[in-house]
Amino acid sequence: MTTSMPSLLFGAIADDLTGGTELASMLVARGIPTGCTVGLEAPIPSGNLAHVVLLKTRVIAAGDAVRQVLEAADRLVEAGARQIFFKYCATFDSTPAGNIGPCAEALLERLGGGVTLFTPALCETGRTVYQGHMFGGSQLLGESPKRFDPLTPMTDSNLVRVLQAQSKGKAGLLPYLTVDNGAGAIRKAIREQSAHGETLLVTDTIRERDLAAIAEAAFDLPLMTGNSSIAAHLPPAWLAHGLLTSDDLVAASLPAVEGPAAVLAGSVADRTIEQLERFAENNPLLTIDLASAFSGRDVLAQARAFAERHLPGAMIAIATTAPQATVEALQQAHGRDAVAAKAEEILAEIARLLVGNLGVRRLVVAGGETAGSVVKALGITRIAMGAYEGPGLSRAIAHLPGLPADPLALMLKSGKLGGPDIFAEVLQDMMRATTIVPAIDTWPPTKVATGKA
Repeated sequence: MTTSMPSLLFGAIADDLTGGTELASMLVARGIPTGCTVGLEAPIPSGNLAHVVLLKTRVIAAGDAVRQVLEAADRLVEAGARQIFFKYCATFDSTPAGNIGPCAEALLERLGGGVTLFTPALCETGRTVYQGHMFGGSQLLGESPKRFDPLTPMTDSNLVRVLQAQSKGKAGLLPYLTVDNGAGAIRKAIREQSAHGETLLVTDTIRERDLAAIAEAAFDLPLMTGNSSIAAHLPPAWLAHGLLTSDDLVAASLPAVEGPAAVLAGSVADRTIEQLERFAENNPLLTIDLASAFSGRDVLAQARAFAERHLPGAMIAIATTAPQATVEALQQAHGRDAVAAKAEEILAEIARLLVGNLGVRRLVVAGGETAGSVVKALGITRIAMGAYEGPGLSRAIAHLPGLPADPLALMLKSGKLGGPDIFAEVLQDMMRATTIVPAIDTWPPTKVATGKA
């Protein structure tokens, strides 16, 4: 690597941990040396081309989210980052007040450049944007199960309208006919629309090649925003523009980890419920009744007894998932935020029990807010990411405080992603060391590239 290169080509700020680790794993899969830290206190190590700071700012007060995001950006810029990326969910998860718009505008003001793009699409899972409207397959976002999300119900499919409601500046659209004409047309539209006052531009995105064109057009913007999938297309642009060479690319390796295995699930996504049902066909599952927890039952003692009965001989799962009607009844009785906080608190305490007392060293956590609470409870500040292997598949090694020689094999999974057998498959895969060659020429990568180290 030449000495003229910046300390960091790319500094990312993620508004939750599942999406942030997915972003880091995509860069790792491309061959980019990428660091990943949790929160604002962990130091940003030198020697990487990219770094991701994992925050938990998606549903907190907008002012607090802005403060944390700006502090993370300042630290990344101080470390030499030439571009800042603000990462949020592929379904644009937010409340009427934010926090996507307020954070992006604050970053834009801090970093300069005047204009930024919003590219949340994840084309490989069918999450696309057309005429500014988000789709999940053939279903509009506002008509999908996301409209029932307990924390960020998305009832409006028009992302330009959603963004405008959160923002002071003017939101606009880069329509598909522009995106389909390639990077040059996108750059031209950015100049023209920003000159007319549209500084927050949602990009229509239907196919993987659209993501590549947007990345080529936006690789040198001071600020870029979106889902992890757009960032995965930046490394080829860095290569094409001489910001790095093929010699800078490295293979991704994960060590084998033995030890007891567990799943913790707080997501209420239909996909997570399906995955838990499949896991329970061959493995013990405990579902915590949140109603009984609110009534004072000692659900932690229940979880301890369950775990001690089955570990280490079996892989186990403990969940707070519940049918939509049950969740709504709890929210009416106790409030939306209180129900979410109770579930997170319970699973965080169970995580401490499993890892600290019962020796669990293979752990999958499903749900973005749950992941943040679990990682905080375990005191994890550094995560070494493996390569992205597909939607929901971003394995890692976490460094436990005070136990540097006793790593935790970890995967933080979005509740909406992954195949039906992902829990058992990943926990078993964690016992095998793997090395994955850089997927710089093709995307998305395939698991065919995975081999034993």
